[in-house]
Amino acid sequence: MLSDVLENLTVLAIASTLIYASYKDLVSREIPELSWAPAYLIVLTSLVVRYLSGVSLISAAIALTPPLIYGALFALGMIGGADFLAVLLVSLGHINEPLVPLLVFVASSIAPLPIVLVNLVRNLTIDRKAMASVTCIKGSKKMLYFVGRLTTVANFLKMKFAFLHTYPEEEGFVCVNSVNVNVDFEEQKRSLENAVSRGLIKPGDHVICSPALPHVVFIAVSYAVALLLAQYLRDFFAYLS
Repeated sequence: MLSDVLENLTVLAIASTLIYASYKDLVSREIPELSWAPAYLIVLTSLVVRYLSGVSLISAAIALTPPLIYGALFALGMIGGADFLAVLLVSLGHINEPLVPLLVFVASSIAPLPIVLVNLVRNLTIDRKAMASVTCIKGSKKMLYFVGRLTTVANFLKMKFAFLHTYPEEEGFVCVNSVNVNVDFEEQKRSLENAVSRGLIKPGDHVICSPALPHVVFIAVSYAVALLLAQYLRDFFAYLS
């Protein structure tokens, strides 16, 4: 009975925290670190009480694989700390049920794929000539066909959350394929405004950018989907056995 109550409380704590974190990620891309504390307290307490008799090492190893991967990406500056905390919370909450963390990891990882495909198709068709006109004097433009999209300097200056991939110089652009999650969005705009004032680029000229995606939202939606799918998969495997 206590185990069932703690299990439900764990799911509720994770879900409510991910909903709040998703809201903050959408409106400001900033999630207060303390907002994770109540859920972690509940999840860790539930983990200790529910699994006093022990946890399957194989299940735990599988469940903790997603946060290990996210931890490495965070250390490399490729994702934010909130993404890591969200995935770790899910894994700890379902330490003995690795199917849920794995489903969350896979679903949230492939969620941006449609954006990549749209970018590639558009950059190779509608925007092909404009993309070709962007000359990289440093760095490569190949990956930008996948991750980037064209916009004008004027439009970029109006965007709230976007990564700039092409920085104007005298004879072309410094092209940056990677994304730094710690980038200062306002500093990017100031660098473009400075380039315009120096005559390096005009407001109507093209630059390449990519949206700063609210990845915690993908994790939250994936968690809801994973809970539903896990139940169906458990019933399916039980039927087969």
